Amino acid sequence: MIFLIALIEALVFVILCKGVIKKHPGVFYLISIAVIAFIVYYQKAGLYEVLPEWTYTYIISVFWRGAFPTALFVIVMFLGAVEKKSDLARQLMPIRGNLAIIASLMTLAHSFVYGVYYVTTLFSNPQEFNLRDIISLILTVPLFILMILLMVTSFTKVRRRMKATAWKKIQKLAYLWFGLLYLYLMVLLVPSMLSALKPSSEMELFYKVNYVISVLAYTAVFGVYFVMRVRKYIRDKQKSKSCYCSYIKEIA
Repeated sequence: MIFLIALIEALVFVILCKGVIKKHPGVFYLISIAVIAFIVYYQKAGLYEVLPEWTYTYIISVFWRGAFPTALFVIVMFLGAVEKKSDLARQLMPIRGNLAIIASLMTLAHSFVYGVYYVTTLFSNPQEFNLRDIISLILTVPLFILMILLMVTSFTKVRRRMKATAWKKIQKLAYLWFGLLYLYLMVLLVPSMLSALKPSSEMELFYKVNYVISVLAYTAVFGVYFVMRVRKYIRDKQKSKSCYCSYIKEIA
């Protein structure tokens, strides 16, 4: 449910700010860093005990739990799966790299908040870790490394200094990153969902519904993306083959 809220907020953000992001991306990078600082302060100062509960549910949680940057990554994903000539691609493709950078910077807030807990627990009280915690912690390593690599190479100045072939190879790692991200999300959510659905579970109905909707929503979004991306790949191959055949006929 938090992901759906974050997805709506991310879509509104992109639609309203696409022009400003294109002209002044640095401003949004600074805002993203400010979000990181605020989330860290929010946790350290215990503001969740002071501010109204709705502020956490609808605003803070989407950043704290990484849902908003994940929603931005989803938008970036789908931009790579739609036709380049579509209206959506024409409007948003110019800022696709900027959105990836913004999402990566905001993810650092989520990584810090949870990373501090997991790393501290790993060394101080490792027996608290269950299998899910261990698997999720292992998955965060390649996820974090790939995210930083993709983020750095998304900056225009860095891209211009790289060879086109090398840059494209690195950017193709995004497909691996998306796959690992879905696996990571399922490792976290599915066990909680199954536990919530047990007849003996005393979990509140709101949280039960939240886990079910989250798993279904993520699966639907990533599933649709996979189908769209494969279909686009097949179409691009067919177009390339058609153009090649036409070229051979012309020179024959």
